[in-house]
Amino acid sequence: MTEERKQELRRLLEEAMGNLVVCQEYGGPLPLPVEVYGRYLQECWQYFGLDRFHPFWIRPTLHVCRKDTESRLLNYIKEELAAFIVNDKISVESYFIQSTATEKPRVYPFDNPPVQLDFILSRLLNLALVLGTEEAVKVFDRCSRPEGVHGFFQDVSIVEGLKLKTEIEVFKGIRLVPLVGTGSSAEVLRYFPGFPVYAFIREFSEISGQTLLVVDLLGLSMFHKPGANQEFQRRLPVDDLPFQVEEHESKFRNLDEVDSFQESFSQALALTLDFPIQIPGGGYCLEESQTFNPRDGTISSLSLAKGFRRATTGEEGDIEQAKRLYERLVALNSGDRKKLELAIRRWIRSKFSGEHLAKIIDLGIALEVLYLSDMGENRELSFRLRLRAAWHLGRDEEDRKRLLKRFGEIYNCRSNAVHNGELGRTVKSSGNQIPTGEFIEKSQNLCRESIMKVINDGGFPDWDSLILGGEVDR
Repeated sequence: MTEERKQELRRLLEEAMGNLVVCQEYGGPLPLPVEVYGRYLQECWQYFGLDRFHPFWIRPTLHVCRKDTESRLLNYIKEELAAFIVNDKISVESYFIQSTATEKPRVYPFDNPPVQLDFILSRLLNLALVLGTEEAVKVFDRCSRPEGVHGFFQDVSIVEGLKLKTEIEVFKGIRLVPLVGTGSSAEVLRYFPGFPVYAFIREFSEISGQTLLVVDLLGLSMFHKPGANQEFQRRLPVDDLPFQVEEHESKFRNLDEVDSFQESFSQALALTLDFPIQIPGGGYCLEESQTFNPRDGTISSLSLAKGFRRATTGEEGDIEQAKRLYERLVALNSGDRKKLELAIRRWIRSKFSGEHLAKIIDLGIALEVLYLSDMGENRELSFRLRLRAAWHLGRDEEDRKRLLKRFGEIYNCRSNAVHNGELGRTVKSSGNQIPTGEFIEKSQNLCRESIMKVINDGGFPDWDSLILGGEVDR
């Protein structure tokens, strides 16, 4: 775009800003003030596509009241993007850039359908409303170039069970973002009095206080003629593109690495905070404030988030500790890491609210993975588990004897749950009857202690080299 053409677009957008009205996407005007809609848009973009209206036809959009202004803006778009338009439609394609240890970077496409030029105009109006006309012109200029826009897209998930007060960077390009928005979506809903679907739309307050994990990944977005991007669909190597891709630092090379990080880091958080934290798969966001990418709406993990069971508050020091624990966990050899992550998953499951029966069974499986995974079928498994656990955690002979008894009680309780399908309200422990919930909590603590020791020791021990009371095998 020449400077003269940029100035023309500025004038058209400034003229449009004074003549805006909010309408239903497929209907007439709404009694929704433009400034309220602007705050709503800003919050959507701030939280990576969070959109309370995505499943419903009432979704608001901007229109220009003066048809001559709207017509001139559409003509401007047609002229600037003429090389990409077929029958008043244009493809806005976005791509992951991924690589592996053995394969150089390639482009992997989202499959976006072509859009009408009205969509481009709507996004341009949104940009001008939220960011100002000058920034809207810059975004349109960058996106209209043949090489498109290069940079990051985001993989976004909810960290179930974690609350934060402020945003925290975990690694470069990876951050934890608390959902502490103003609730603009709820403010917009107030302009739909009596609308029957209102009862089914969740208020922002229901997910406020939760935390997002945001991972930056490499990507690009560009305009194509509809159907003219077959070469990109073949996962073209980046080196073969007709332009140079800008360099951006990214910790992970592909989506599989992101998935692995989400599970391992959630386990490190859970162990650090001693709380059942999970990070389910989320969704992808290519920022609407930087592109004309048509993928929009609610990130799946946000729309499915339930009015949350329990959560614990983490501080910056907790996140730093979890980061160090994560680094030690992923540094383990693959065999030890696989066993340990299975044990951690079962330990986390035992921490969810639920029946005591399920909790003790999950704990029993976790301890078997930790202490018996190399044994196979053996009628002395109970004795071996108790012995190894006592060797592993005991500080001296007296402490080992105490642990030998404690782990025997856990194993017996687990066996009773499996074979009889029930647990009483109390469990005998150290000669006393204690509430089953208290017994399970103490058992969870021992399991966590075992897991942490394996991680901090750099792996599982050579069991035969451990000594209890001066002898390897009594």
